[in-house]
Amino acid sequence: MQCSQRVLFLSTLGYRMRKKRQFSRRFVVIFPALIFFTVMFITVKNYYDSVNRNIAEEYDRINTTLTRSIKILTALEYSFSSYTDDGYSILSNHNTKIENGLCSIWPIDPLLRAEGKVPDQPEVDINYMLVGVTELCEVNSGLNVRVSNKSGFAPSLSFLHDIEPFMVGILYLDKHGYAITSPDSYAASFSLELLDTLKARPFWQKTANSPGKVTFTGPGYDLNLGRVQNESRYSLSIPVFEHSEHQGMLMMTLDSHVLLQNKKQLGGQIHLANLNSALPDNALLVTNIELPTLDDTHALYYGFSWKKELQNFVSYERYSVIAAVFIYLLSTFTLFLVNTRTERQYFKELATRDPMTGLLNRRGMQAVWRNKISKKKIALAVFDIDDFKAINDTYGHDVGDEAIKLVASCIRDNIRQCDVASRFGGEEFVITLYGDECDGMEKVLARVREAVNERSPQVVRHGFTISAGVVIREMGAGDSFDALFKAADDSLYQAKTSGKDKIVYCATSSCSR
Repeated sequence: MQCSQRVLFLSTLGYRMRKKRQFSRRFVVIFPALIFFTVMFITVKNYYDSVNRNIAEEYDRINTTLTRSIKILTALEYSFSSYTDDGYSILSNHNTKIENGLCSIWPIDPLLRAEGKVPDQPEVDINYMLVGVTELCEVNSGLNVRVSNKSGFAPSLSFLHDIEPFMVGILYLDKHGYAITSPDSYAASFSLELLDTLKARPFWQKTANSPGKVTFTGPGYDLNLGRVQNESRYSLSIPVFEHSEHQGMLMMTLDSHVLLQNKKQLGGQIHLANLNSALPDNALLVTNIELPTLDDTHALYYGFSWKKELQNFVSYERYSVIAAVFIYLLSTFTLFLVNTRTERQYFKELATRDPMTGLLNRRGMQAVWRNKISKKKIALAVFDIDDFKAINDTYGHDVGDEAIKLVASCIRDNIRQCDVASRFGGEEFVITLYGDECDGMEKVLARVREAVNERSPQVVRHGFTISAGVVIREMGAGDSFDALFKAADDSLYQAKTSGKDKIVYCATSSCSR
């Protein structure tokens, strides 16, 4: 049998609902916090994975860059080892200068055209210098002739020394006491002492003892001073052999600040470190540089900083953090709103409920008694416990309260879902029934009376009875609640004065009896 949702709601909500909120204060605080920390955990995990991925990609980029630099250095070494130019004079088209016991040679015009090549070939900016002992500046001297045979490769150094932004310079050092450098400013660090003691220098010996290998040195090794001078400078060097005899070395200097500059969004900085020295405490993800042909004791590491990492996290994951905070605030507000509405509904229901039985009170019954549902008839029944005063006087008010609760239970257990029950005060109960036929409503009322007769001995030894007055009307009759209640109450009076323990129907009811 279909019934109004409003009737079902009002007839059951107050009974189920008690003073407890739908959500406890602890739940309101903990649940949004749990959601917040879950979202933040996922965000932090994503950030952690992203940082590791970016660091790995940066390591790969640096290794790829070093590999390319090694190939350039190896190609130059092959050229120096395999080719000479016997017909070239180093002093033609070049400036010369002797100062402090050193001979310096550099191009007269840094913008040169390739001789004997295509006439329209554009000029090329070259920048190099040859430096050596004074014999280098003597025409047709042994050293001058030897350098002339190799100086044809000087422009190649100029073309390649800045092919990458991290390349500071390239130089060739020869055991006969001269060097070819690019750019020319690189020669400023040379001295006569360096050239005279070249073979005794540790970097020379280390490179000479690693044939076919590229040696990675740094940071900032100064050729003259023999010690670290610039923390950002690292060098790749390779020995040069002619006819299996060691002649010199090629060295490429790198700027680690440019090489290691982050291309990815990272809070910390990637560093190069010599494994012969102690690593700093904040070094994470230490990875050895292991490349083919590279003789190396260096490693890459990530310099971790809590402050910078937190700043990068907020910048990188700001939308996720904002979303987590928004979800926390929204869920907290929603739960508080639900609790507020539930609490308000509770007090609203409390005003329409009888606290002892959980049934509607008079106000609640008057609010819902005539619902717009698809039924033809409405019945209003007023029940009263017979001789209730005697029960109170004999057994006490506690037993009287139990009798009231028993009647409420019998009513609740025997009416239909679409019917509405209430307690108007004392021992008086009012039931509104909806139906298409009178028989169905009459059977419901009879079940209530019989249930009380059957279960009342649970409260008092010999039990007790109830009487009722009933009025039945058509739904469209337009009778007010007060008019129907008065008619039912008059019928109840007849039941009380004619023997009790009975149900009396109003003579004006729409059902014939």
